[in-house]
Amino acid sequence: GTVRVQAAPNGRDEARLGLSVPGMAGAVERNRVRRRLREAARGLHDHHGYDLIVSADASALRVPFSLLRDQVEAAARGAVARARVASGPEAPGPPPGKP
Repeated sequence: GTVRVQAAPNGRDEARLGLSVPGMAGAVERNRVRRRLREAARGLHDHHGYDLIVSADASALRVPFSLLRDQVEAAARGAVARARVASGPEAPGPPPGKP
């Protein structure tokens, strides 16, 4: 789809979000895509223990927002699932000593 997400365990009890908007010709277009991605990714805080990098190109401006949000959520679920498999049998969580 329009969106790509990469995930990596971060050893924290929170999810962190990064945005990548490669290949844009101008700052206005790049910032519009970033704003749409940030809003679409607002619900990704459920992926505790992972850093998520959400990436999209200019085509994210032409996709209806509800579809963009669905694509971000689906790509994030897939990325977290792949990261869990790659990180081994123990799922990341809060660092030792934290409740």
